Amino acid sequence: MQLHLDTTFGFDGMALVGALAHLGVDMRPILEALQGFDLPCRLQGVQRGPAGPGFRLVPVKEALPSDGLWPANGLSAALEALPLPPTARKQAETALHLLLEAQAQAHGVRPEGLAFAAGEGVAVLLSLAAACWGLELARKALGITRITAAPLPWQSGMLRSSQGACPLPSPATALLLRGLPLRKADESPETSGELLPADGAALAHVLPDAFDTPEGTVRGLGTGYRPTTEDAWLRIWLVEEETTEEESPDAQRTGGDEQIAQLETHLDHLTGEELGLALEILAAMPEVLDVLWLPGLGKKSRPSGVLRVLCAPRHREAVTAAVLRHTHTLGVRHCLLQRTVLPRGAGRCPAGQALSQDGLILPAKLYRLEGRDYARPEADAVREAASTLGVGAPALRMARPGD
Repeated sequence: MQLHLDTTFGFDGMALVGALAHLGVDMRPILEALQGFDLPCRLQGVQRGPAGPGFRLVPVKEALPSDGLWPANGLSAALEALPLPPTARKQAETALHLLLEAQAQAHGVRPEGLAFAAGEGVAVLLSLAAACWGLELARKALGITRITAAPLPWQSGMLRSSQGACPLPSPATALLLRGLPLRKADESPETSGELLPADGAALAHVLPDAFDTPEGTVRGLGTGYRPTTEDAWLRIWLVEEETTEEESPDAQRTGGDEQIAQLETHLDHLTGEELGLALEILAAMPEVLDVLWLPGLGKKSRPSGVLRVLCAPRHREAVTAAVLRHTHTLGVRHCLLQRTVLPRGAGRCPAGQALSQDGLILPAKLYRLEGRDYARPEADAVREAASTLGVGAPALRMARPGD
């Protein structure tokens, strides 16, 4: 299933949360968590908006700080304290880093010297955290495997604000637009406000897998509005993608031959932190089957390596875009390979017999080889169980003495 973000008339995190709620994603876990961290907000219905009915995420005014400043490190600490899922946390942290860098450059200061008006800081935190978390909920609830977006709206002119006239796009947004595709926006008075705030531009770097047009059958539509205006809105489309017989998951359930796409590139320009982040993000993508890093030496004995990523052929475009985005390599080689797979499926199996007679029952990958059935506990389930029991992962695999 594909989720397409139609950014033609604007894009920001709060509008995305509203659109996801309108699509039917349950946002209560996010609202309850924010309430517990003194960031109360609510979903407000819009009945007569320009794009039809929808929702908007609105901070509770009584809870917003009326004065004071929120330093940049305070925003980072508040985001770190929120109980976001791992992928959503990494996306939100990356978006906040990009936003702070752009704001600092626009104001001629270092990022650690930035300070936001208290209400503005709350809005930034809500937008980034709720949007990334909301998409994670949508992936699980709706079976979304790919997120695409339309090119972002281009704007010119001036916007009136409490600080006076501001050019569009704002200086921070303009800096964040580097590397993102743009289209000419509708210049009618109805869309003359700011369609793309800085938080929206930052999220555009981390949320879409590709800027592309959806193909398939429409299964749902959601509409979200900005908190303070109905002149900017976001539509999201749930699209069921067409699959060919050889790319169908049935090939894995029954076993046999299937095609697989292999993407590969040489890297010698990233820092260790940048490489680690890229590998982590790529491995977390649902479209990616596996990620392999092979270190070695390149020309002139420079430390180098090969990044190899496997995916289904129908996901090649999205995964290629992600490799380019997160590594800034200048080219990606790709080829289609034929592979033979064993019949497999999802199930449960016992583990941890070394800890108790009965052990645990964990989610597992089931497969059949040479007429025998085997089960392999899922790595995430092993990690969580080991953490809960306070033991190392090998303890869940080792048999009891004498068994």
